[in-house]
Amino acid sequence: MKVGLVGAGYIAQSHARAYAADPRAELAYVVEPVKDKAEAMASAYGARVLPDPGTLLASDVEVVSICTPSPTHADLAVAALSAGKHVLCEKPVARTLADGERIVEAGRRGRGLLMIGHVSRFEPDHQAAAAAVRAGRIGEVRMMSQSLVGERPTWSEDAWLDSPDQSGGPIVDLAIHSFDYLAWVADARPVRVHAVGSAREDGVIDYAVVTVRYDSGALAVVETSWAHPAGHGLELSTELTGSDGRITWDYTGTAVGSLQLAGAAPRAISQLGNRGFVAEIRAFLDAVESGGPSPVPAEDGLAALETALAAVESLHTRRAVTIRKRSEGER
Repeated sequence: MKVGLVGAGYIAQSHARAYAADPRAELAYVVEPVKDKAEAMASAYGARVLPDPGTLLASDVEVVSICTPSPTHADLAVAALSAGKHVLCEKPVARTLADGERIVEAGRRGRGLLMIGHVSRFEPDHQAAAAAVRAGRIGEVRMMSQSLVGERPTWSEDAWLDSPDQSGGPIVDLAIHSFDYLAWVADARPVRVHAVGSAREDGVIDYAVVTVRYDSGALAVVETSWAHPAGHGLELSTELTGSDGRITWDYTGTAVGSLQLAGAAPRAISQLGNRGFVAEIRAFLDAVESGGPSPVPAEDGLAALETALAAVESLHTRRAVTIRKRSEGER
């Protein structure tokens, strides 16, 4: 399958490595406005640089990975799906609910398969915990917590991640992993959200704690941060508590060593590596070959975005926010 990457930044590198690890895929095209980044990725994988998404969609590309800033997802995904391509769109599905709904509708109409890139579902530790819950090992899920915290991101082009209008801050860009995973593992729909947080001197929210109530009666607490000191890296800890047991894990427990450079804080060397993205791409290509279903439906991506945006609203209004139940035609 010929693959085209739209974007050549941080997350696109993970997609490229994962496609390269699968013999069914050929990374054939790269679309990226920053010339040096585009040429470097194309050279590394034997791909061809194309000038714009329109040229890509007019080519013989079969699979398109969208690895661009969140506000651009909708136009790119809708165009690719309308052109009959298979689409893997990075999380969050979009920056706004309206754009997310456009993507969902395009996925329903399009001939190609649409998947949202919620990679946490495919990380070995997250998968093992989900399998244990599915097998009834901890009984009925009652309480969940996940902390996913790190330093202020500095790697995005034109610092788009640092703009709340562009990225939504850590609640929308980082905690979205937790909102998707916890709803998925509990097989439950979020119905009420409350958030508290703190802001930098410029007013940008960079730390938050979000509580979520689900239609099953389960509760979750999600901690997210871009406020940790530089050199801190990304840390995760999770607890899933049920009527009959509890599952806990963290990134420190899955690391096999640490890297200490002069003048920098130690960084864990994880055994997980890029395996989540490799498994995610494998599942995507499996679904493309078999005709579906999508491993992560766009509707799930929209639900995670709705939870995140409800948390942002709650933080600003200082009130709990109720998430309305969508009708069958909207799901």
